[in-house]
Formats: sequence, structure tokens, C-alpha cells
Amino acid sequence: MMVGLSTSAVSHDRDISLDNDTEAPELPCTICEGQHPPNPRLCGNCQSWNDLLHLRICDEPSYLKLDAYRFMNRGSQGPRGVHPHTFDDIAYQDLNAFKGRQGCMICQLVSDSVQHFGQQHISNGSKSALKFGLWRPFLMRHVASTAYTDSSTLTAAPSPNPSLTGQICILPGVILTQSNGTSSFTPLVLKLVLYYRHDSYDLQHVEKWMPNPISLPNLTAWLDDCRHNHGDECNDLLMPMVAPPGLRLIDTQLNRIVDWTAPNADYVALSYCWAAATPETTSPTPADDLQLQLDNIDQLSRDHGLDISRLPPVLADAIQLCRDLGKRYLWVDRLCIIQDDAKSKHSQITAMDRVYHMADFTIVALSSKPGLPGVSSRPKDTSPEALYGLWDGPFESSIGLAYGPAADRAIRGSRWDARGWTFQERKLSRRLVFVDDQRAYFSCYQGARWEHDTRVGADTVHDSSTSGLQVEPSFVAYACCAIPYSMRELSFRSDILNAFAGVGNVLSSRMETEMLFGIPERYLLQGLLWRSDDFAVGRDETLGIPSWSWASWDGIVDYGPGFRATFGLRGEGGGSAGTPNLYGPGLRYFRGYYPSDVGNLVTFWYSDKRQVRRVVEDKTWFGLDYMTEEEFWDYLDEEWVRGDRLAERGEWETRAHSWRGCCHNPWKARQYEGISDEARGKGERIPGSLVFTTTCASLWLHPAKQTLFNTPATAVCFDMMTSAPKPDTNIDKLPFVGRTMLMEKQWAEQIFDDPSRTYRVVVIGAGVAWDVRSYGQPGWKEFAPGAPWGLCVLITEEIDGVLYRLASGVVDLIAWTDLRPSWESVVLG
Repeated sequence: MMVGLSTSAVSHDRDISLDNDTEAPELPCTICEGQHPPNPRLCGNCQSWNDLLHLRICDEPSYLKLDAYRFMNRGSQGPRGVHPHTFDDIAYQDLNAFKGRQGCMICQLVSDSVQHFGQQHISNGSKSALKFGLWRPFLMRHVASTAYTDSSTLTAAPSPNPSLTGQICILPGVILTQSNGTSSFTPLVLKLVLYYRHDSYDLQHVEKWMPNPISLPNLTAWLDDCRHNHGDECNDLLMPMVAPPGLRLIDTQLNRIVDWTAPNADYVALSYCWAAATPETTSPTPADDLQLQLDNIDQLSRDHGLDISRLPPVLADAIQLCRDLGKRYLWVDRLCIIQDDAKSKHSQITAMDRVYHMADFTIVALSSKPGLPGVSSRPKDTSPEALYGLWDGPFESSIGLAYGPAADRAIRGSRWDARGWTFQERKLSRRLVFVDDQRAYFSCYQGARWEHDTRVGADTVHDSSTSGLQVEPSFVAYACCAIPYSMRELSFRSDILNAFAGVGNVLSSRMETEMLFGIPERYLLQGLLWRSDDFAVGRDETLGIPSWSWASWDGIVDYGPGFRATFGLRGEGGGSAGTPNLYGPGLRYFRGYYPSDVGNLVTFWYSDKRQVRRVVEDKTWFGLDYMTEEEFWDYLDEEWVRGDRLAERGEWETRAHSWRGCCHNPWKARQYEGISDEARGKGERIPGSLVFTTTCASLWLHPAKQTLFNTPATAVCFDMMTSAPKPDTNIDKLPFVGRTMLMEKQWAEQIFDDPSRTYRVVVIGAGVAWDVRSYGQPGWKEFAPGAPWGLCVLITEEIDGVLYRLASGVVDLIAWTDLRPSWESVVLG
């Protein structure tokens, strides 16, 4: 039985390096050269297996050109082009033919495996007609990602005999069954270990590659390598921090809960889906739903007061893994936070950043099965599905390689990775040990490993999906957290900010700013330019989160180039060969992702629980470095927005003069930095509101006629107009001011359901269209004479004198000026 993998390479005497060259090697093949007699342990059909060099290179022309994707996805056709062969082209044999070759190691293992699998997955009526066909062998290379380029090393396995060398081999095949004249194909992937007397030839033994316990030596080596060799990136904290007050830990030696009062602690954290540790019974009893509560804290704090048998499997296994790795203390939310003490619970939840970031490493439960498979107390699954299931690493059929499963592939496919609470747990943990149904993975800020890859040190494969928050603080760094977090699921919508608080605390510290309902105060203008065009539902007013924050809406947030506004999409001009142009005369992309995308035109004031105070926001003007308030105005006074930073963009420089005549330019905005006493008083009564003085106008909205390029069918946007359209009105002739961002269609049609209604539109900043796609200049100049500039606006509804955000958009600055909008102090709740 194989118990682990060695670090030795497969070939030392001969070169069978796995590169893209499949031509015959310089050194001779023992089969082609007739250097050895036939192997008596193999039948005539399987003699190629006696020499890996022959199996992989000499036999290459005889292998069918099949789509390997189908073997990874149970027969579905993959997207990787057209392959000349199909499952019909495989040479099938009756299973009895394999059984009849009693002395052949390969045939006997294939026969036993197919029969074992067929008993579970093939209907009784089809078993009598069962046939099996092999495609081709793939030699296993120990890499953790397809991005790894070393092509010289195969994955070796320890041998039951010290004189033999083991090689892992992935062998895809297909079960063919016929019933009532209909053929059915079932892909089957066999995982073998081949043992050779002379490294790569003279096959002596074949066995199934059985799932083994988690390799503790490997985990220990990876953890030690990271601690000692990865320097500051993985070992220094992102910001100064000490253990939070009230921290409790599980003592895995004495089976008790301990209060931790020291500023530092050496402990492990557990990250898991709470549902995985909750009994499936509808009425769980205290005996099968143990958690820390006020009435049992004294009992659980005594030596051996924690009854491991009463714990959910994932918690019991995490305790066992800590013991196996020599780690005494473990943090688990279920047992280290008092679940029925609201005050204590809140203080611990808000300290999640410290809990996970200060942990030596975090154990992550990815498995769909109970517990942590492979821990010493829980053997891995040896069912037919596990032994002969699909291979979750990629194949390269042109060179006969099978790659090891990538950590990010396993993580992305897990339920754990879809949950909102686990986002910060992954981002903040400096080292992680992932455990799924079949193997363990390790990752840190420098790379990732999988369980059977024994190498450490410089070979670590970088995996961006496991990276944390070590990037330079910027709005982009923030957006790269807010966007993926918004895609995750929460059992309780009220947790939307709590589950982001840990990441928010680190971002806040590194950016040297406060977080205002999930948005960094320092980059407030950019933070307000979020959109949601993939999925959204109405704002939940019961949460007490202001409408201007993405956290108040249930939807996927986006800050990227998809933030778009279009002008002049009324005709079909500009297409080639008479084809209607989906861009229209002038599509321009507006976004709030980078400092070069926006310009500050509004001074925001924020209502906290004590006062309405001025927002401490960096000032920017289209690509200039962030400046202080004084530097910002001094620059504009001296440079007069000549477009110097945009000179390389040709015509844009000549259009900078558009700001001179705009009703809401930087110099006029400077005169309106303050707010009225009435607005201040109203803001004080609405904590969390933004108060600012800006230009405002009431506009009608009408669904845009044409579909944008790459716009999903479920997304829509609206034109902003100066009058309401009538049934017989030609929409193309109505005065056009701007357009909203893209929005989820069903949601948008609910909130903008009355075409006769006006909406309050307020300016919050300046934008520029970076992506120039100028089709039909007359149309562009007619509808957006201020191009490429625009004014970023919020479309709001007014209730009792307070504005509430419905959407964001962009208006043409000249069209906006022609409206003669009023300067007003507004309160945005």
C-alpha cells in the first residue's frame, strides 16, 4: 500500500523529460531496440507498459486524438476546439477479455476496477453487455498549477520494495454499455502506481493509487518553509495589532476553553461553513449542537470539560489535526465566541481581522463530506466514486501529461468559497491548509501546494487566487475586495457589513482612512460610482445602511470599465457594410476605477452620531496624483485644466476648454464647499447621511432603445431627458442630457416604472471617457458636444426633503449647463 510520495525523480539513467517535443529520444527504447525479453507479468497487448519511454513517446502516433475535457467532465464536450476522434473510435473489449488475461498486471487491475465501478453505476440490464476501452496513459507530474513550466520532473511514489521506483499514472477509459440498440458511454479515470526495477523500465508491480491520510510531514515542511524562508511577506502583520480583548481558545491537549489575556498567541484558526457543523435534524438537542453559551461556559472551561464526541465532525477533526501537527491552541467561532451574549459576540465579530491575521495558519474545510477527510481520525473516501472518479487536474494529450489538481480549482468549486463570511477569512490568513474530499492543499502569500507535491522552497507555484492584502493601498485594492465579496452569499442580509469588517479594518489602517458603510472615506467619490447590472434587488431599509452605499443593496457590485455612459445612441450610423452599429455614433466608457477616471467637483460632509463633519477625501483631477485640498486648488488655478496630462490623446486636449463654460466646473465648485444650516440640521437627524452642495435638476427617464456591445440581455440603461415622452413622440427628437449606468433589468424596471415621473439628478464629480470608439462624428458632436468629458451624477428619489440613491450615470457637461441647474445643499440618505 502506498503511504506517501517521495521527492525522487522518475528517471535518472535515461531522459524522458516531459517537454513539448514528442520525437524519439536520443537514448534507445528497450522495447524498440529489443534489449530485453517480453515481461512475463504483462500480456502481449500490454508490453508497452514495460518501458515508460516507449509508452509515452514511441506509442504516441497510435493514440487517438480525443478531447481530454470530456474525461474531466463526465462526457460533456469541452470548449477546446474540434477533435478528430470521439468515444466511438475507441477499441472496446468485453470485460471478460480483460479478466481472461490472468497473468497480466494491467489487465487484471483494469478488470477489477471496471467491475467495481460498474456494480455501483451501471444498471443491471446493461452489465451483461459491458465493454471497456482504454484511451491512453498520462504520466503524472507534480505541479500545483498549469502555469508551472518545469517540464523535467515526474511524480514519483515510494515503492513497496526499496529497489523499485514508483510512478503515478492517470489512465482514462470508457465503459460502453448497449441496451435496446442504444450505446451509452461512461468515462472512467483509473489512477495507478507503476513500480519499475530500473527507474523507467522493467515493470514489476501495479496497484491502485489509493487515497492516503494527510501527509503530516509535507504540511509540516510547507509551514516551516513559509515561516523561515518567506520573510516579511508571509510573517509580518499588515498592521500593528494585538490579540483582541475577550479572546478565547480551545486547548487541544486539555480539551477545554481558555481565556487568553496575553497580547500575542500561537494558535490555529478554523474556517468552515457553519451549516456543515449544524445537525441536519429539524430539532437538534444540546447534545448534538454544542456551542459556547452563557450557561455552559464554566463547564467547558474545566480540564476535559469539552466532550469531543459531542462536537460536529469538522470541529473534532480540526482539533485532531492540531494535535497531529503539534499545535496546542485552536480558535473556532462556535466554541470561542459566546453565542447568546450579544455584546461579547459583536466585539469578537468586529475583531475577526485580528483573529485570522494573527493565527499561525488557518485550516479550511472544503469537503462536501463530514469532517476533514485524511486526518488521522477520519480515513479518506475509498468508494468507487473516489477511486475511479473524474480527474480534477488538466490533461495535455499532445505530450501525455496529467497535471496535479490546482488549489484554486478545488477552492473555487467549493461551497466554502461562495459564502460571505469566508471571504475575509481567506484574505486575512497568512497561511492556509485546505482540506477537501481527496487531498490537502497549502497556500500562503507566495504560492500554493497540493498534498502530493513534496517540494518546498523556490519551486512554489504562485497562485493569485490565494493572495491577500499586501498590495499597495489604493482604491483599486479596495475595489478588488469589494467586487468579489459582493458576489458571495450570506444567510442573513444583516451581516453584509459585519462579514466585510475584517477586510475593511485592514484596508482602513493601510489607507489611513475610515470606512463609511463599507466605502473608504479617502476615496469617497470613486466609492460612490458603483453599479450592479448582473443581479440586484431593492434596498433593504431595515438594515439602517444609507442608500449611497453598495451594502444597502442586494446585488453584485462593479467598479470596472463596465461603468458606461453613452451619448447619441439614436441611429445606426458607423457600421461597416451596412451592418447596424451597436455602438451608435458615440459610445464612451466612463468608470471610477482609477484616479485618472474622475475629478472632484463636490465637497462632501458626513453625518456621524455626533456631528456633521467634513469628509477627509483626497482630491484628484484626471490622472494627477492625489493632492491635499490646497494643492488641488493651487494646481487648477495655475494650469487652467489645459489638458497637459492628456496631450498624448490628441483631440482631447483641444476639448478641455469645455470646462471653462460649464456651470459646474472646479472653480465654481470651490465657491460651494460649505452647506446650508437647513441641510446641516437635517443631516444631523439622519446619521450616516451625506450632505453636500451641488447642481441639481429634475429629469425624465426613458429606456434606451439600443443594446450596448456585450451588454447582457438582463441589463438595461435609461436616457435622461428634459421632457416626458408621449405615446406618439419620436424619442430620437427629444432633448438628450445623459444616460444611466447599466442596471439589472427587472430591478430597474421596478424602480423606474412611471415614465411621467421626474427624478432628482445631482452631480457628484467629473468623468472622462477613456475608451474612444468614435463612429459618426456629426452624431457625437450633436449629442455630446462636451465629449470626452462628462459629469458623474446620481439619480435619486426625494422623500420628505431627503434624497435616496436609485442609480448613477453620466451627463454631457454642456447639455447640463443648458438646463441651468440650481446650486442646492442636499442630504443623501
